[in-house]
Amino acid sequence: MEAIYPYANIIHLILAIIFLGYVFTDVVMISALKNKFTKETDKEINQTLGAKSFKIFPISLLVIVLTGGMMMSKYINSNAGCCETTLQKLLVIKIVLALIIASGVLFNLFIKFTGRKKPLFMQEHFHKVVLVLGFFIVVLAKMMFNA
Repeated sequence: MEAIYPYANIIHLILAIIFLGYVFTDVVMISALKNKFTKETDKEINQTLGAKSFKIFPISLLVIVLTGGMMMSKYINSNAGCCETTLQKLLVIKIVLALIIASGVLFNLFIKFTGRKKPLFMQEHFHKVVLVLGFFIVVLAKMMFNA
């Protein structure tokens, strides 16, 4: 595990930057464009962006979770324990926040594949929640190694 840790770390960081960058762009920039165009153009823009993000982001989130799990095993395991150190406690909080994001993405995928109507909260606020949780995940990641 020690040998692949740096590679998992760099892949994890690059994909996390891309993932949160897209969410930031959606929340701050793309949402500012709503109601600036005709309903038809607005729908076409959303469909185009949605089609691209649907292909990229579930896979990138899966790789983020897998690489995060690989790195987590260095700090939380049967020898090191689970919540013995401040680093481990912060890591557990970070994992819980990441699992909330992953659960929301899985829920959205389930809704899409079953053809159901997405709940209003998920349509209007999920990316905002992801952005806030992502911010705290980044802060916790920084705090983990300064504790």
